[in-house]
Amino acid sequence: MSEFLYVEPNGAVATIWIDRQPKMNTMTVAMRNEFPGIFRALDADDAVRVIVIRGKGGKAFSAGGDVAEFLTLAPAELEQWGDTLTSAERCRKPVVAAIDGFTMGAGLELALACDVRIATRRSEFAFPEVRLGMIPGSGGTQRALRLIGMTRGKLFMMTGQRIDGERAEAWGLITRCVADDGLDAAVDALTKELADRPPLALRTLKMVLNRGAEAPLETALELERKSYAWLRSTHDYEEGVKSFLEKRPPKYLGR
Repeated sequence: MSEFLYVEPNGAVATIWIDRQPKMNTMTVAMRNEFPGIFRALDADDAVRVIVIRGKGGKAFSAGGDVAEFLTLAPAELEQWGDTLTSAERCRKPVVAAIDGFTMGAGLELALACDVRIATRRSEFAFPEVRLGMIPGSGGTQRALRLIGMTRGKLFMMTGQRIDGERAEAWGLITRCVADDGLDAAVDALTKELADRPPLALRTLKMVLNRGAEAPLETALELERKSYAWLRSTHDYEEGVKSFLEKRPPKYLGR
């Protein structure tokens, strides 16, 4: 990993820190290119149940991409770089964006690729790309559109306006808005709850939700039924039922 990205393990939870504080945690191309490898490694680590992404410093989750690099890249390179941030969505484990401060451009696109977004009230969100003669190019237009709808999506992206945490929650852009001093507690409570859940069921549920959302209803329902049936063959399914009937805490093994 580069000097600007590092992973902090803490039991079943691994936190990816974005630490480029003098530049408001803006992401270089090199940083973007590291995310797929980081997520693959965490996905393969059985000790990790939940992944959190945070920005260091308390001022920004990530204020976006490093604009100074934009004119150094060819169109073919720009076509590919957006896919690096999708690695959060491709990861089979729950990924939580813990947001405090500016979350703009590519930073917001990274957050939208996560499964859950918890943000402080003072956080600010924007896609300012239109002010620079461009559009969001790393999944932002389509993920935001699906979360907040066409009416708000067009206003949000065509004006490049900023919204705070409370409005982002009201619009559905983030999952939950918390007090400025409440982020750690909220993230800790959520990650503990997710870490206690059966990992195979969570992995399967994430896949069914992500793929089923854009599929025809009959196809999505068949995906759900087959996924449920497959889980019946796992230890965790049997353990969940037995522990319930025996009135004891379950011991999920991820198999």
